[in-house]
This record gives sequence, C-alpha cells and structure tokens, in this order.
Amino acid sequence: AQMRFVSDASHELRTPIAVIQGYANLLNRWGKDDPATRQEAIDAIRAEADSMKELVEQLLFLARGDNDSMHIQMEMFDLTEVAAEVLKETEMIDQTHTFAARWEGAVPVRADVGLTKQALRILVDNAIKYTAAGGRITLSAGVKDGFARLSVQDEGQGIDAESLPHIFDRFYRTDQSRDRKTGGTGLGLAIVKHIAMLHGARIDLKSQVGTGTTIRVTFPAAPAAPADA
Repeated sequence: AQMRFVSDASHELRTPIAVIQGYANLLNRWGKDDPATRQEAIDAIRAEADSMKELVEQLLFLARGDNDSMHIQMEMFDLTEVAAEVLKETEMIDQTHTFAARWEGAVPVRADVGLTKQALRILVDNAIKYTAAGGRITLSAGVKDGFARLSVQDEGQGIDAESLPHIFDRFYRTDQSRDRKTGGTGLGLAIVKHIAMLHGARIDLKSQVGTGTTIRVTFPAAPAAPADA
C-alpha cells in the first residue's frame, strides 16, 4: 500500500511539473518578446505551482497521520458556528451556486476546531466541483440521539454504485476525465476520512446518479459539563 501511495503521488506530481517545464521552454524560445504568450505562460505556471503546493500539503497531512505525529487540540465549541463561518466564506468566493443552511440551534461538540473546519471545507469544495452552476448546496448541523451531526448535500452528478466503496481511498476519482478540469488531487475525501477517524466520528454517504450526494459526519456525544461543586 505504501509503494502504491508513493507511485500515485509521483504520478500526480509529474503532470504539473511537465506543464511548468513546457511553459518555461515556451518562454525561453519565443515568449520573452510576445506579451500574450508571456502572460499565458505566467498564468499557467502559477496555477500549476499552486496545484503542486496543495498536493504536497495534503500528502504531508496524510503522512503525519500515518506516523501518528499529528497534534490534535480537542476543545468544546459550537458546530453550528463553525459551519456558518465556512458557509459565509464560501458564499463570498463562489457566486455560481446557491447555498442554503439548516441549523438546529447550538450543536456542542468536543473536537479540534481547525481539523473540523478543514474537513467541512473539503466537503463543500467537493460539492461545488461536481455540482453544475445554479445548483444548490446545503449545509446542515444538528443533534440527534445526543450525537453532533454535520452534513453537506449537493445537487451534483452523483456517484455510481461501483465507485461508492472507493471514494474515500487516496487518489481515487469517480471521473478521471475531470481531473484537470476540477483541479482535484483525489486526496480530499481521504483527508476527511482521516480527520473523522481521529475524532472517532462516523461518515455516512448517500448518493444517486443524476440527483446528488449527501455526506454526513457524526461526532461522538459531547461530554456533559461537570456539575458545580
């Protein structure tokens, strides 16, 4: 598994490196004196460098998790507040989709705020990538049977039954033809899975091709506040 992971990582890095080399050669040959070509090369190189940076950061995140060196800061907070922050950030960045919220008041949870927010951002970003412009993406936070629940629902292309068991695997993509278009690394959902495991949380997924996908993360019940002495 480790050898396959290293092989996959090398493959993912090979493409942006090749693109950067190609545009660097283009600049060297005739782009230095052509403003349009020069700008095209600069934009492409910056985009590919950003993609490589994201990929390396995600690889390092998973590597730290694999060797149990990741530091987790557990604390009590309101899951609804964190979800509302992510929703507000997303609405500022993306004006092509409709966003909705289903809040059920305060949702106390004991978890790592940063990792929880990171997982939610990945789920929302994934929903955006695979939902056509104008589609609705809904964030929900609530409590059921004493468990804190956070979910992201989209109106995207959905996931076929064959792919469902694999979508949390590292580097797995349901549609290989969309790799470059969406800019995905295939590591996002693997990171969400790892964050959930660190918290003892459960991930549930429901999807229907042509209708959309819902991913829910259920955290263990938050411990009750200690009684006053």
